[in-house]
Amino acid sequence: MKWEDKEKIYKLFQGRALLEEEVYWLFQLLFRDGRRRITEEEMKELLQEWIQSGKVERKPGVERVSEKGEGSSFSLFVSWIWCLIRGEKSEERIRYRCNRCGAEEEHIHIVYCYRCQGECPYCCRCLTMGRSSSCSSHYLFAADERKRNPKGCTEEALFYYPQLTQAQRAAARSMLDFYRQETGMQEFLVWAVCGAGKTEVMFPLLHDVLANGERVLWATPRRDVVLELAPRLRRAFPNHPLSVLYGGAKAQDKWNASRFVLATTHQALRFYRHFDVVILDELDAFPYNQDEMLPFAVNRARTLSGKIIYLTATPRPDYQKRIRKPSYAKDFLPHVKIPVRYHGHPLPEPGIRQESKLNARLSAKKPIFSLLSFLKDIERKGVPAFIFVPAIQQLPQLYEYIMAYNSKWQNKLAVVHAADPEREAKVKALREGRLQILLTTTIMERGVTLPGIQVLVCQADAPIFDEAALVQIAGRAGRSAVAPDGMVIFMAEEVTEAMKASIRQIREMNRLAKKLGYLKATKREERI
Repeated sequence: MKWEDKEKIYKLFQGRALLEEEVYWLFQLLFRDGRRRITEEEMKELLQEWIQSGKVERKPGVERVSEKGEGSSFSLFVSWIWCLIRGEKSEERIRYRCNRCGAEEEHIHIVYCYRCQGECPYCCRCLTMGRSSSCSSHYLFAADERKRNPKGCTEEALFYYPQLTQAQRAAARSMLDFYRQETGMQEFLVWAVCGAGKTEVMFPLLHDVLANGERVLWATPRRDVVLELAPRLRRAFPNHPLSVLYGGAKAQDKWNASRFVLATTHQALRFYRHFDVVILDELDAFPYNQDEMLPFAVNRARTLSGKIIYLTATPRPDYQKRIRKPSYAKDFLPHVKIPVRYHGHPLPEPGIRQESKLNARLSAKKPIFSLLSFLKDIERKGVPAFIFVPAIQQLPQLYEYIMAYNSKWQNKLAVVHAADPEREAKVKALREGRLQILLTTTIMERGVTLPGIQVLVCQADAPIFDEAALVQIAGRAGRSAVAPDGMVIFMAEEVTEAMKASIRQIREMNRLAKKLGYLKATKREERI
């Protein structure tokens, strides 16, 4: 194989973190359309050559780690005495670590392996992305660490996007200034209210990054967000090929060497020190907020000098704590807030309706005045509505309750949840007016925009309805410019701290938007 060919092939591997079978599979894909096939011996020879030259690092997928002498001297002494009493040798404590996702302890299982013909530990945490085990190799292909030298100016990037609102331009300007800083903070938070148009706010930054020849990853925890964003990003940046990576993507699409990548956060496991800028969309969404593997993967995917930008409408408490710290603090998080939607109207503020013994009254079909009043109101107005419940088991109970009081809803009411195969069809029916109410779990708290939607949360005091969930749910109402107002009701037996905190957050954003002059005048103010 010629030296030029080797270098050309290596560039396609650069910045990847791949299991052994993924490396071999990619080799076969590269030579699939060529005149010759690459043999397994040639692959091994080329990999060994890269390893010896320091271009590639090879480790076992799951590595055995010995922890001799770990712990305090007193605990070690007690352990030694105990072993002496039992007539046993004081041995090293053995543990395992997955070099692919960083998992340890409870995520590592030991089973009999037909490949190595013996007991072999493997990682179950990243199993959906392929089996990482002790007898398989994990390869890290180093990318070129280039010195950052952003060109152009902030105002030039903003010039291409005159359609941005005043609030959006201010946020875009802050991100561009952050991106141009060659030293200092590497993290930046964009706190944008639901419906602020945060995708469009990112366009000036993306324009700059791509114009400077740098690599960018737009990562999000949810597959449906990837599918929704892909056509929008392709339309906005037609001259820059976009690689779209998710679990159901075509095999050849997963290995494109594009500088612009849109992916689920799981796909970041296959990259290593590759991206100059990472945009993490919906930072607080499941499963990113509950799986330590995903932050590990996203952070390893960016270069050591790379920047990461978090996008969210509901930052977690630890992020909120960091942005409140003084700017000189070590863990201070620079940030910008977009406190208003693109249409300039204030966020609908939820109202609380307390109803005693909700479960018993739902079961006995006794009047619940807040719920019945809500139903009459949307029937009179002819507008669509979401009614949220805390668990799937409560959906049929609420459905039967509504039918008992008004059977006219039978053809206008449907139930939806995460496991419902007709979920998308029901949302479409609601959008087209064939349905008027969807009874739903928290599956509908994000990513759905319907003009004129009204919202009621039944049993809003349930633990699943934390501050972030309630803010997201309230954010379904008033998103459209043609119907910027909306009714949001939290119905519960008790008023929880999460309910109060979510209302405080919404009110604070409205106050900030008014203070900064971002809100449009209401009809009443215009008459005055």
